[in-house]
Amino acid sequence: MNIQTTNEKLILRIDGPMAALSRISAVAGNTLREAGRNKLFFGLLGVTILMLIFSILLSDLALTDQKIRLVTDFGLAVIPLVCIATAVLLGAVLLYKEIDRKTLYAILPKPIRRSEFLIGKFVGLSALLLGQLIALALCWAGVLHLRGGSFSLALAQALGLNYIEILLVTSAALFFSALSRPVLSGVLTMGVFLIGRITYVINDLMQATKGVFAEVPAMRALGRVLVAVVPDLSTFNIADELQAGIAIPPDYFVHATLYGLSWVGFFIALSLLVFERRDLV
Repeated sequence: MNIQTTNEKLILRIDGPMAALSRISAVAGNTLREAGRNKLFFGLLGVTILMLIFSILLSDLALTDQKIRLVTDFGLAVIPLVCIATAVLLGAVLLYKEIDRKTLYAILPKPIRRSEFLIGKFVGLSALLLGQLIALALCWAGVLHLRGGSFSLALAQALGLNYIEILLVTSAALFFSALSRPVLSGVLTMGVFLIGRITYVINDLMQATKGVFAEVPAMRALGRVLVAVVPDLSTFNIADELQAGIAIPPDYFVHATLYGLSWVGFFIALSLLVFERRDLV
């Protein structure tokens, strides 16, 4: 227990890992409840469920042997994109909303560190996104069952990698939210997502003998910077391999998960550094 006095006010701070976890859990729970009441969240969730159900009717337009594949492709494409959109939209305002409402000024003087507050916000939003992913996966499994297919282990693994990607984008949104205002935060986070999804394309263009990346030195330098500072999000997308019947080795999931969590840790560390030094007055 550590007692500090500042401006003749007594501030009691209980130190220790369990106390820190308790404070983080409290912030995470509050974030989960607050974000869960967001109309945007339920709007995206409801529209996506309707789209998954509509894919049954859409599959009737396909050939008989392609009906299940169409529903499967639709789910693999739509579910992660909706969760990413939720992460960007909610993550961009994660900290700004607390500052704008002045609620942050009432929280930080209490026995809680800025780092604990920031991590709690990330954990709460991550839990909400996990719930969204599970709800959509259950709906998708039902749609596949109605169409005569099944929700396989491979599809569950694909969604697992998608969740690592969602965590990475959420951590990037948290960093930009600590750095700037919501609109710019959203644009920058979406930029990380879009560039991350085509990193492999940029690599291929840089290795080509013709094209703008090969012929223009400035573009080649820009390509190298983008490849270096933006995570390769194509690592977490195995939809094409699943549909082609290519078996994914178990160690790939381990390496992809460690790669993604490393970037999550990197963005959270940057967020903590920026938020600790940010003047909130």
